[in-house]
Amino acid sequence: MSGAAGNRRAVRQLPAAAAGQADERSEAGQAATHSLERALLLMKVFQGSAKPLSHAELVRRSGYSKASVSRLTATLVALGYLDRAPDGVRVQVGVRGLRLGQRYLTNSLVQEAARPIMQDFADRFDMSVGLAVADQLDMVYIQYCNGRKIATLRLGVGRSVPMALSSIGRAYVWSQPPEQRQRLLFGIWKKSGEHGPQVVARMERAFGELDAHGYCLAAGEYQRDTFAISVPLALGNPPLRMGLNCSAVGALPDREVIREQLAPALMKTARLLMLELEEVDSSCF
Repeated sequence: MSGAAGNRRAVRQLPAAAAGQADERSEAGQAATHSLERALLLMKVFQGSAKPLSHAELVRRSGYSKASVSRLTATLVALGYLDRAPDGVRVQVGVRGLRLGQRYLTNSLVQEAARPIMQDFADRFDMSVGLAVADQLDMVYIQYCNGRKIATLRLGVGRSVPMALSSIGRAYVWSQPPEQRQRLLFGIWKKSGEHGPQVVARMERAFGELDAHGYCLAAGEYQRDTFAISVPLALGNPPLRMGLNCSAVGALPDREVIREQLAPALMKTARLLMLELEEVDSSCF
């Protein structure tokens, strides 16, 4: 009897033991997911740039502790997603990180369809033309064309700009349904800290421009001595909301030039892109 009783007790203990193991696996899975999320967010702070960043800059941009940044960068360097810069101190996007972006560019339908349309505008007006999608509170360029003579804006495919400080971000937020627009504005207000009221006020002024004219302007906010004109658009099927801008180094052109030439041409470019890509599965973007 004692042996049988012991076996019954052992059987009754099995579900509890299995549940404990399941809990441990669940906790381990959550921890791994959290670590992966933090590593991906650390990669994001490079904003698509090849420029090396210091440990202090990574801490500032990510908001992580020094210890966390040290641990994450060591792991990402070991995996090849980050490389040590030649000075041995800073880090930059590594070969594997670059390959991820290259695979996207190789398979992106936007490259083939959008580039000729955007390049035509860039060449005619000697400006940069960018097409961007939203990534949380940033806008990420998925296509970018430069005029032949234009001074560089240090931007390109894969680079990101804040929604709050860019006309392309403001045009995107304006195009959202009311509830989503308010959620984005709240997130921008919160992220901007004590400057939140002023940042949101500038965005709302841009919304007024978009209501009145269909485009908005920004000058010297994200990069000094530059300006940009932006319009919203939606590409593919189902339509995916994006932003389109033209920009250049220098002072903002005369308002009449913007109103009579640049803005109408940019809006026409947006319409051409929508027509060219209206049957394309937007999940491919």
